[in-house]
Amino acid sequence: MQKLSVLGIGILFSSACSFTPQLAPELSVPNKPLLKKEIVFLTYNAEQSPLKIKSVQLPAHPIHQSDKVRIDSKSLQLTGEQKHNLETLLTEKGLIVTDNNNADYVLTVQQFSVNKQPDLELPLIKPQGQTQQKAANLAKANSSIACANSEVKISFRLNHRKSADVVWISQAGLSSHTYINQPVVYKFTQQQIVTNEQNILDFVRKQNTEEARKERFDKVVTIPQYQIGYNTSPLTKVSGICSAQQVSSITSEIETHLITELIAKLKVQ
Repeated sequence: MQKLSVLGIGILFSSACSFTPQLAPELSVPNKPLLKKEIVFLTYNAEQSPLKIKSVQLPAHPIHQSDKVRIDSKSLQLTGEQKHNLETLLTEKGLIVTDNNNADYVLTVQQFSVNKQPDLELPLIKPQGQTQQKAANLAKANSSIACANSEVKISFRLNHRKSADVVWISQAGLSSHTYINQPVVYKFTQQQIVTNEQNILDFVRKQNTEEARKERFDKVVTIPQYQIGYNTSPLTKVSGICSAQQVSSITSEIETHLITELIAKLKVQ
């Protein structure tokens, strides 16, 4: 009787095993591909216009060191800094700057103007090296930029006080872009991203349920491949002067530069 019982249990255990469902192995989430990141610099520049300067000095009244020069107070208004710079430059020439009406010469500022010019189109300098196609397309779509531009003009006249003869006339004009003389650089970042990662995670999770593992036993299941997209940042300016506000901020520098260039043309014996 005991032998029959053992035999019966064995038969039941064997029957139970024969009805245990076979499960396919669990799927693993595939490793993501190596994603590339590219930083692209776009450099813009244009041809420089030369400094326009003219200086004519007449020989009738030669100017000597220690001659006295008065800056005409009725001429166009200079800022305190500009007047100081002008006085310093004349002193470095060996002249004596004075407010005395009996000075040997009178210097008049005839023109001191800042004129807004049409925006200047700066073409893109071809990026060095190879870029991804989407980055190349973005560079092509931004083949030029428009930057603010202005022209500063200054002119001087020097008269011999006693005779009122004109001794020296000079004038100069310079565009802000020529004075800056540096490219405008923008950059953008292009990052590869996986666009279907969540879909793959959901697929693997669904295929690893017991029901799905039963169904796919002895079947081949292909996990979808990762799909790659691109995330491109906005263009960001890295260096250079381009906006109207930036151009306006260097106007006084340009004026000082022109004053220096013009006084350098004055011949003092």
